Amino acid sequence: MDAMLHNIAMRLLIILLFSLSLLTACGPTKEANQELTADPEENARSLMQSGNYSAAAVEYLSLASKDKQNAEVYRLKAAAAYVEAGQFNEAQKTLSQTTISEDNSLQNVRLKILSARVELEFGQPGKALSQLEEINGAEVPQSLRVTYHDILAKTYLAHGDYIKAATERLRLAKYLTTPMEVAQNNRALWKIIETIPESDLDDLRIAAPDELSGWLDLASLYYSYRYQPARLSNAIDGWIQHYPGHPAYSSITKELIANSKKFVNRPAKIGLLLPLSGKFEKSSTAIRDGFLAAWYMDKQEKSDIEIYDANALTIVDVYQQAVSDGVDYVVGPLEKAAINQLVNQGELPVQVLALNRQDVNSELASDKLIQFGLAPEDEAVQIAETAMSDGHRLALVMTPDNPWGDRIAEAFTARWIELGGGILERAMFQSNSKEFEQPVKSLLNIDSSEERARELRNKLNLKINTVERRREDADFIFTTAVPGDARQLFPQFRFYRAGDLPIYATSHIFTGIIDPARDIDLNDVMFIDIPWILETSRQLSIIQDALNRNWSQQKSQYRRLYALGIDAYHLIPQISRLSAEKNSFLNGETGDLSITPGNIVKRKLRRAQFVEGKPVLLN
Repeated sequence: MDAMLHNIAMRLLIILLFSLSLLTACGPTKEANQELTADPEENARSLMQSGNYSAAAVEYLSLASKDKQNAEVYRLKAAAAYVEAGQFNEAQKTLSQTTISEDNSLQNVRLKILSARVELEFGQPGKALSQLEEINGAEVPQSLRVTYHDILAKTYLAHGDYIKAATERLRLAKYLTTPMEVAQNNRALWKIIETIPESDLDDLRIAAPDELSGWLDLASLYYSYRYQPARLSNAIDGWIQHYPGHPAYSSITKELIANSKKFVNRPAKIGLLLPLSGKFEKSSTAIRDGFLAAWYMDKQEKSDIEIYDANALTIVDVYQQAVSDGVDYVVGPLEKAAINQLVNQGELPVQVLALNRQDVNSELASDKLIQFGLAPEDEAVQIAETAMSDGHRLALVMTPDNPWGDRIAEAFTARWIELGGGILERAMFQSNSKEFEQPVKSLLNIDSSEERARELRNKLNLKINTVERRREDADFIFTTAVPGDARQLFPQFRFYRAGDLPIYATSHIFTGIIDPARDIDLNDVMFIDIPWILETSRQLSIIQDALNRNWSQQKSQYRRLYALGIDAYHLIPQISRLSAEKNSFLNGETGDLSITPGNIVKRKLRRAQFVEGKPVLLN
């Protein structure tokens, strides 16, 4: 209930600040003849105050059509109203029809801030930042300072630039006047600090301004004692003595202690249910070893672990046996069919963290069933958002001709079209074959070019040397392929003169093992993958070093499953918090993890590009 009231208060505050700064402060030019009305905006302003933002937007657009002199200002107000209504497509359309003269710097600032707000909502922080970087911060009027710094902070955070995001929050604080505004900004600043991976805190502290030292130290002690409320409280008492009067003291520290008590869920006994025999034996072994490594490295009070061999045929019986054995938390199963079996049981007596995801969300799923897996659909959706943020609009899609490829293509297409992109063509190839030439030619319309050349030769009855030409209307190629297929597929794109087209791929093109000699043909391909694979700090971590020494994890084709096991362990005490707090996530080995209202764990991965046969992490 407290979180709900907090979210409502935050929403009301944002509406108030955004509406006042972008609406009330930009009045139209006074007409010489004001015979008809003294205040043409009275109705629109009343609709805004009553919360009827859509109607207010329509009213402002009506004013724009009647008053040509002030039309652009009214369109800006209409766009701001649409933003408050959550109608971002309409806001974007209205902004695209708004042209502000260059000498009107004030209205241009408003236009860029509004445009950045819309781009950020569409998951395009790169475009949002481009808009904001065109603004000279020193020239932002007082009435827009709060909105400007707020959106800039959110944009930097979406980019993963924690220090710049937090610094913008510090700047914003200078323009806040009420206790509610100050408290709200402090919470937003803490959310940024809380997002920073624990392994990055020390490095970021070097680059951070002195004003952030207290916040970063608070984060360090919270990471150390967040599962031990009593010790956390004592540590915060010491922190307060070191930072007397710190803005986090009045509200943030009390919330941290309360949340530590509320959200900590450390089960006494965990049952790990995996198919440790049969065709999934190696996958399950990697997950088990990652899970146990995380358990062994945990410095907090540990749960007992009981391991069960469970597959789709035995899962119900094994689950019931685990419950009878006193297990109060279950991790697994791994097979989708096994998850379906548990779903069909209805309400479950013990919480389950399943290590896969159903193809179709079931209304029968118990509230005690969380689905967490390395779903390729998540990657397809993220690539669509990344490509759109990069400024692309028209896509070519190439995937394997099998159900797995269809799932990925459908997930990408659905999100891409939702974002406003277009699909020009989809071609499919047979996995594990050597025939990639024809699918590539079909995708690039090379076969059509060849057909036209044949028709011309036949018509003229002459020998004509022609150059095959690929289509020129595409912005990029989206593909997914296993490494063996990828190494044959991408040279075909270059052979048919598509080397200048950006290629975006899922993690499946990379084995996870550095092999420049074999992966040189993947050069320039952009892809996404998990932090465990791409981030240097993860590769040098104590837990990965232990797995490398004991199980040669760095050479295993199951590297991502070790990471899945580690994150499964770390998720357990965090699930209540992630479920309750809408915008929270756990910075895990398999990505930034959040939980949807449907109890699905979603992942946000890192972006990389192949250079000289090696993946290089991109910002």
